[in-house]
Amino acid sequence: MVQEDTKPWYRQFWPWFVIALPASAVIAGFTTLWIAMQTTDSLVLVPEKGVRAEADRQVAAARLASELGLAAAVDIDSTTGVVRAVILSGELEEPPATLEFEMSHPAFADRDRQIMLNKAMPDADGNPVWVGHFVSIPEGRYYAVLKSSDWRLSAEWNGDAALTLRSGSDGTR
Repeated sequence: MVQEDTKPWYRQFWPWFVIALPASAVIAGFTTLWIAMQTTDSLVLVPEKGVRAEADRQVAAARLASELGLAAAVDIDSTTGVVRAVILSGELEEPPATLEFEMSHPAFADRDRQIMLNKAMPDADGNPVWVGHFVSIPEGRYYAVLKSSDWRLSAEWNGDAALTLRSGSDGTR
């Protein structure tokens, strides 16, 4: 004699197992949507008016630095935070009174640092020198940019005490 299963369908294992698979995908989808709505992505820049113009200015500034043959050495004292920039090569008609030194984190904009460097006495070789001061030295990998109102030099910084910046180096943003 064959015995039949007399339990209703909702008391069986297999229907609930089959229902659970798509239900878990729906729950995971709603969870992902909720997470996406609650957080922001700092890596995505919202296009603003003038962003294209700023990018064009940066490219033109790097091109001018390349045409002038500029290169700079930047020394960062990790104990005092003093930053010293020296133009090693190139033809500057009139060295600017101030330069802007920017350290940009590759992923997080809130970690960016920016200081002004003021012109100091030339070094022993007669190269122009600028000096500034970090309140706190950034740690980790950064893009370093040294710029005036006309030209721009860049490099990638990994925490070293000395850094050489050139036009069009890695780290141009």
